[in-house]
Amino acid sequence: MQILKQSTAGQEVMMGPFVDSTDGVTPETGLTIANTDIRIHVRAATAFTDKNSGGGTHKEDGYYLVTFDATDTDTTGPIKVQITVAGALPVVETMLVQSAAAHNSLI
Repeated sequence: MQILKQSTAGQEVMMGPFVDSTDGVTPETGLTIANTDIRIHVRAATAFTDKNSGGGTHKEDGYYLVTFDATDTDTTGPIKVQITVAGALPVVETMLVQSAAAHNSLI
């Protein structure tokens, strides 16, 4: 589980692997992942919302770097991040947003 600091910009998270939606194995290395492809559900919310800004950048073998900002991490507690983009199977990860004090004492 990835741990993020509340209301903090520039938090990079590696997401993936993104694999081909047809064979479920081949890494997808040329995807264009927009912020609207990245959906976030925070504790006590009634629905998923689009990531505030920025998408994903391919690093290697179907893994993409996603940078979360202060708006994306403004609520403490567990968050579910789902990325759905044409050509690849969805990638879903649960993360934990901690208060600055809790995060600093742990990290």
